[in-house]
Amino acid sequence: MAQGFWARLGRQMPLILAVATVISLLGAMLVRGGSSLGFVAAFVVLLPLTLAAALIRWWPGGRTAREVCRGERVRRALWMLAAALMISAVITLVAGVAWSGARVGNMLLVAGILLLPPAVLISLLVILGRRSIELREELEPGSHVELETNAHWAVFLPALGVLGITALLAIGPLGVWGLGAAAVLYLVVLPGLAIRGLASFVNSEAVLTDRYLHVASGLLWQRALRFDLKRVGDIGVKQHWLGRRLGFGKVTVVDADGHAKVVPGLRDPAGLVQRVRARL
Repeated sequence: MAQGFWARLGRQMPLILAVATVISLLGAMLVRGGSSLGFVAAFVVLLPLTLAAALIRWWPGGRTAREVCRGERVRRALWMLAAALMISAVITLVAGVAWSGARVGNMLLVAGILLLPPAVLISLLVILGRRSIELREELEPGSHVELETNAHWAVFLPALGVLGITALLAIGPLGVWGLGAAAVLYLVVLPGLAIRGLASFVNSEAVLTDRYLHVASGLLWQRALRFDLKRVGDIGVKQHWLGRRLGFGKVTVVDADGHAKVVPGLRDPAGLVQRVRARL
């Protein structure tokens, strides 16, 4: 009985979200004062969710999603969410420009601006996920893994800090100056920091085996290198005070020929460096 209820709810979810989106849009246009911001925020969240739910439900292959593995379903859902966010941002920005000057046009412009950074970031996450490799899959047959580490969640802290400052400026008593500063932080500074953190989180990895140190990192393109432990010239770690507190940092590896590789945001970088130096 319960399984049938959840199945029916899943089938009706695009329609439920669509109704909620229309209600939030009407609320943003009709309600005055600070309460209208809540309806705008709800519209910004509900519009891409509605499109994503519809794409997942009715895009070719959606009805056979249970037949594929869970990883494929997750990747497909991310693709649909990225497409929905981008479509929502474009639609709201175009409609806002078309009706500029009117209350609905201003509301749609604000919604489009708010949707742009998450649309770019989710799209980048999908692209990075497709390009990223698993170092374990690149190991030589018979290799014994002694230590494996990847990126720490704290790589997102700078972006989260800027997001908090942006929210304070937007709702604070600074008027136009506060809104202008919030817009610059949200549209310029936040995406840059978020892209950097996202790239580190997806691409940074290190695997130490009995013969080699495999490392990978990159911004838009992941690059993996393999260092023969017998030819590692030096390895070091750089951590600021927060990195030492939370246990993450940047590792630099240099081989005997002077070739270097920097891997940012790794978990327990000191432990990795200690294990490698013990083998030098």
